[in-house]
Amino acid sequence: MMSLIKSKTLVKTILCSLFFCLKSKLWLVFISSILFTFCRFLLMVRLKISNNILVCIYSYCPKTIISMLKKSLLSIMLFAFLLPTYLFAQTGPGGVGSDDGSSSLIIWYRPDNGISTSGSLIDTWSNSAGVAAFDISETGTLRPTLNIATINGYNEIAFNGANRLRTGLTLTTSNFVTNQASSFTVAKANNTSQRSVVYTTDPLVGSTRFSNHIPWNGTVYFDIGACCGTDGRIQVGGLTGLLDYSIWSYDAHPTTGKQLYRNEDLLATVAGSSTYNSHSSQRFNLGGYTTSTNGFSGGITEVVVFKEKVNASQRIIIDNYLSSKFNRSLTSNDFYTQDNPANGDFDHDVAGIGQATDGSSHTDSKGTGIVRINTPSALSNGDFLFWGEESKDPSYGFVTNTSNYSDQLNSKWRVSKVGDLGTVTMSFDISGMSIAAICGDLQLVVDNDSNFSSATSYNLTVSGTTATATGVSFSDADYFTLRYTDQIVWNGTTFFNGSGTSNAPDTTDSCLKLTVKTGSTAVLTADAHIREVEVESGATLQVNDGVLLEVDNGIFNEGVIDLLGEAQLIQNHTGVSLNTGSGDLKIRQQGTFNLYNYNYWSAPVHRSGDWQVGYLETEAGPVGFTGGYDANPLASPIELSSYWLYTFNDLIDNYYGWNHIAPTTAITPAMGYLMKGSGNTTPTPTTDQTYVFRGTANDGNYSISAISGNQVLVGNPYPSAMSAKEFIADNSTIIEGSIYLYEHFQENNTHILADYQGGYATRNNLTGTEAPSLPSTGSASSKGAPEDAVAVGQGFFVKIQNTGTIQFSNSQRVFARESLSESTFYRSAQTTPVDDRIIFWLKFKDHQNNESTIALGYDTNASADYDNGYDSESFNELPNEAYWPIIEKKMCIQGLHSFDISDEIPLGIAITNSGDFTFDIDRTLNFPTNETIYLKDNETNMFYDIKSNPVTLTLNEGEDESRFSIVYQTAKSLSAGDFNTEAAGLYYNADKEALVFTALNNIEAITIYSILGQKIKVLDDVDSKEVDLSFLKTGIYIAEIAQNSGQKLKLKFIKQ
Repeated sequence: MMSLIKSKTLVKTILCSLFFCLKSKLWLVFISSILFTFCRFLLMVRLKISNNILVCIYSYCPKTIISMLKKSLLSIMLFAFLLPTYLFAQTGPGGVGSDDGSSSLIIWYRPDNGISTSGSLIDTWSNSAGVAAFDISETGTLRPTLNIATINGYNEIAFNGANRLRTGLTLTTSNFVTNQASSFTVAKANNTSQRSVVYTTDPLVGSTRFSNHIPWNGTVYFDIGACCGTDGRIQVGGLTGLLDYSIWSYDAHPTTGKQLYRNEDLLATVAGSSTYNSHSSQRFNLGGYTTSTNGFSGGITEVVVFKEKVNASQRIIIDNYLSSKFNRSLTSNDFYTQDNPANGDFDHDVAGIGQATDGSSHTDSKGTGIVRINTPSALSNGDFLFWGEESKDPSYGFVTNTSNYSDQLNSKWRVSKVGDLGTVTMSFDISGMSIAAICGDLQLVVDNDSNFSSATSYNLTVSGTTATATGVSFSDADYFTLRYTDQIVWNGTTFFNGSGTSNAPDTTDSCLKLTVKTGSTAVLTADAHIREVEVESGATLQVNDGVLLEVDNGIFNEGVIDLLGEAQLIQNHTGVSLNTGSGDLKIRQQGTFNLYNYNYWSAPVHRSGDWQVGYLETEAGPVGFTGGYDANPLASPIELSSYWLYTFNDLIDNYYGWNHIAPTTAITPAMGYLMKGSGNTTPTPTTDQTYVFRGTANDGNYSISAISGNQVLVGNPYPSAMSAKEFIADNSTIIEGSIYLYEHFQENNTHILADYQGGYATRNNLTGTEAPSLPSTGSASSKGAPEDAVAVGQGFFVKIQNTGTIQFSNSQRVFARESLSESTFYRSAQTTPVDDRIIFWLKFKDHQNNESTIALGYDTNASADYDNGYDSESFNELPNEAYWPIIEKKMCIQGLHSFDISDEIPLGIAITNSGDFTFDIDRTLNFPTNETIYLKDNETNMFYDIKSNPVTLTLNEGEDESRFSIVYQTAKSLSAGDFNTEAAGLYYNADKEALVFTALNNIEAITIYSILGQKIKVLDDVDSKEVDLSFLKTGIYIAEIAQNSGQKLKLKFIKQ
């Protein structure tokens, strides 16, 4: 390639002098440094190293130096020249030279770039070589005419013999030709008798010029320098076909002389070259007519001028570029054949790399298109690779290739390959493509057919606006384009592009869309995580039992999405719903078959924004409704009772707050409602009744208005389980931090409220407690404590502590299957430990075998005070119950900060009917195996190991919050020093509600603590033998008495 450094002599002299003069012991280091720096410099300026440098080194350096440096020098030079020239883009014609003025390409007039017109007259033609000094223009009648798309879709500039375009006086010895050049002209004459010039220096004088004449009275001339002897001129006469477009290629060099080619056919070669030197006084002119004479009559499409001679491979590349662009045939070296109609007319933005038979090469090209190819791995004489695009002036976008459902660029290329130049590196300018949203790999695909049905793909590395692939291999006539995978498709026969079995989607496909094509049924048999879903009209997406379909964004459903069994759908985006389309989602949930029993429901779908109970279906079809008390299971489909349909959003415990609704009442998503069972007793044994919810999947944010002091029946609004913990956290400022789920026992056989058998299970951030059980042989036992995951369709109560809105969002959704005890729709489930917190459940049974359960656990978010979300008030009104007394409320769940063996936790009891009552640790989670849980009777000072065995005690009617405590050690384990107060005469007088000390003096302070260690009050300046403690609430306390001597005494007492 042409050098940017004109003189190599100076560089050679400096280098040789350095080698000759260096004689110190550091000469090797110095020389290596110089060589390395020099080679870096060569890369920066793209200077060719000539053999003269090596000759210089050998001539002046001692043989010992030469011997030691021979390998080093050659290695460094080899390293320098094997580095890819990637940084120096070849953006000129066919990929030769650059379009930024930095190469020897100085003039490039393209019909598809830089032309400004007034009407059809050309005002200016900008130089596409990037040298603004050679922009050409004219005014008035001197302007040529632009003919649109006259030659293979490209414009033509028409000259009539009396017009022109020319530069100003902007020619210099540094920016224009002197004694060598290469030019390429695509032109035709209107007649052969004219005496004209196509391009020339202006004025056209005999002493010095750079010009061509196609023709001059039937003869073609090209001139450089002094005219018109053989040194400066090459001419060919007797040519035919001058009235049609030809590609004229001209070379001039002092050493190799002058050559003229027509359509790559060598017409003549003449030795010698003259020097053009009239730069300051002349212009460059297109069309002639320099002095109102010698004007060109004909058409010009493209003119290219290099101020240095191009090599043979570069000339061949440029001629093939022009040949395909203007649909001209080459007589010789017609290597690019994909521009032929039979091959698809890939005429545009042709570029090439290769090595001519004389050994000259060109290995990096981009040209006018977006494709750059370089670094052939095995280039030899005669090897070439050309590529061209099918589209002229493409507007790039990606469209679906239905053969493989990839998103493929809407344009493609084809290659012509001569010989075998090995693999290449390819890069694409992707600045004109919208690929920011794609999440998969952008790929280069190569195939021998245009459908790319069996393509070889190469993942592209994207850096900024450039995408690159290495090691790319081509065969002659291959096609290539870009694509990426954006969707997984079921076409009715097979899946495409998924990562799972048989190309189905799996959990790694979160960046891809899932599309189910019209009229087909796709079946998901494994969990899948995808970006979005489209179900086309008449199509079905079936999700098998127990499978999770997770979608990051929206669903466009024109068919059916059918969630079988415990299949669930989770959507992850924020904000409002992104679901659209007229199709339906179907999801099933089971309710009680007992026609006397309630289930608390919340619909996971909607129709036009709301839900109606009348939309409910069974597998047999939509359910019917009867106005009577009892459902009619004999109807087909079944008929449910509309008498028992209710919602609730009113004051706590206000029986009259129940709002009766009709089957046609609109119910907002996330609002709960009551409905009694179907009465269906078939098959035998009886099973739960399966209902089908059909509609648009609920998705996104929902809210329910709430007023302080109310309780609201809400529910899980989604076709997936919902995390109670996340729901509580999101609403902690609005609700008391618990949810309550109602269970109606199966043995219930009445519609009379007073005789209902059922109760509320409770769940908070710590754990859950089951609903109380009534007498039975086992069938009415509790369904188990609820887990964190609230089942699909489950309604539940919340208590409102502050007026506001109850919020539901996709972030609360989880995947949990009831069959694995992960969530419960209040049918049946067992507790599954899921964390490492210490928790135990205490069961309290009365003399009629009614059972209730309370729980206590430890969490670092909890404390000895009331903690919203970790302490839960009982929602049941039981005749006999045990509870945790906190802030004058009865808690069924209590949370404490951390486990301490010295803890003493008050346990309250409320007894309606005296009798025998049993205390039992029903189960524990992560409780230390070597520790015991004792029930301490503070009246008798007895300790009962209820972790090992239940204990039954006779209790009298009434409420008592001081008699019993839960402790983890017996009195024998306590430190006598802490509580031995007899010698001090220290005791608590219950009648006086006072602390009495008869043998203590000099008391500094008395500090009162709760049994959990919370500091209640500090009493200073005690000067009496009694201290009034009537201000304390009922409970167990510890008094710490500090004397002035530093001695401390402790007294534990019960305040009743």
